[in-house]
Amino acid sequence: MTAHLVWILLIYGLGAAVVHLMYIRQAVQAYRNGEDAHSLSPEHRATRYIVITSNDGDRVEWVMRSLSILAWLHRRPLHVTVLDDESMDDTLPILTRMVRYSHMEISVISRRFSPGGPVLPKSGGEKQVVIDLRTANPLADTPLVP
Repeated sequence: MTAHLVWILLIYGLGAAVVHLMYIRQAVQAYRNGEDAHSLSPEHRATRYIVITSNDGDRVEWVMRSLSILAWLHRRPLHVTVLDDESMDDTLPILTRMVRYSHMEISVISRRFSPGGPVLPKSGGEKQVVIDLRTANPLADTPLVP
């Protein structure tokens, strides 16, 4: 029984080591070619999430933490622009705390937006995903995994 467990752990460890060595090899080859390891393919470019809020203090923290975990899992930089439509609840204090204690790049714009919706910031070559927390089911059609 113990021998079987040792073999399973050994095979698992060797598999993990092979995956890491392949990743390191790819990064070294990209460095030698003068490229960034993450710029080799378009799916590795940065993604800018635009989160639109209005009195969404009960939902904004878990959305921001979910985005942070996804970016960490995919090893991509996380840029979030929060467009706050004059929230009167604790949305802004939560976002302020997230900016201070997070590895995310968060910019918050708080003002009254026109009924047609806010004008979205221009993309600097980044992929943009819009999450509108003002709707009933904001994540229904949102591709959270970039």
